[in-house]
Amino acid sequence: MAKLNSSESKILNQIAKWKAQNPSFLNRATNVVSAPVSWLAEKLIPESARNNISGVTEVIIEKLQDFSEWSVNQNDILKATHEFEIDADTIIQLKKASIHDLDHVAEKFIDENTRMATLSGLSTGIVGIAGILADLPTLFAISMRSIYQIALCYGYDLDSPESNGREYEVEYMVRVFKIATASDKIQKQRALAELKDFEAGRDSEIYGELGGDFTTKQVGKNATSFISRKIIQEIVEQTLSKKAAAFIPGLGAVFSAGFNYVYLKDVGEAAYMVYRERFLLDKKGRRKSIKIDIE
Repeated sequence: MAKLNSSESKILNQIAKWKAQNPSFLNRATNVVSAPVSWLAEKLIPESARNNISGVTEVIIEKLQDFSEWSVNQNDILKATHEFEIDADTIIQLKKASIHDLDHVAEKFIDENTRMATLSGLSTGIVGIAGILADLPTLFAISMRSIYQIALCYGYDLDSPESNGREYEVEYMVRVFKIATASDKIQKQRALAELKDFEAGRDSEIYGELGGDFTTKQVGKNATSFISRKIIQEIVEQTLSKKAAAFIPGLGAVFSAGFNYVYLKDVGEAAYMVYRERFLLDKKGRRKSIKIDIE
């Protein structure tokens, strides 16, 4: 337990303000742009493609179950910290570093994943509907990769003896992902409240409904069975509704690339804010409770 200095307390206040804000302008703008053409997209999307959406969800869950799909190497995180003159030989030691230094490392990986997702959107958008559907599993894998890398930047390792356990940490990341994809303030507040209940060990309304919805299929030696179908399905539906404009002929590649850029920026920002808060409140010794009013 340690007392936070003035700059660290200021960061907590900035995060509290971020929690109370609407989702990013770019995210809301993308949603607004997609809305008028979503009805046209439904007309243009073949029935076979619509039937494939549930199959795409299953592919996404399989990919997220296999950590190798996230392409995260802890040595890359540590190498990046050394570039910013942070003295740490293990991920857990990063919890003793300055948050200001760790912020630079996290920002580096946010930028890297944003570029990767943008290129993916550009290449798959060119081939139309099939490419857009094919891009979703990759987009989700890059998103979880970004969240996991940011978690590592602040010292949260899935398999560390000091962690809350792999199940907890994976479920935590999925909830961060849900916060990032919120389209409006109410959705964002509900996702934040869900994470708050999860941290406190309480069953929120949604968490209590999961029950048997957790996947049980194991994929490879690094697989996990802690990815919730319910939450991923919600995120898939949100993502497809926003990405509807990419189905319009002539807009696919450009819109898909721009969408992926915005999407990963939002994912990176949400993970950045949530893990910075967690880092500081753990350092302080107890989490600061920020009231979230759901309208």
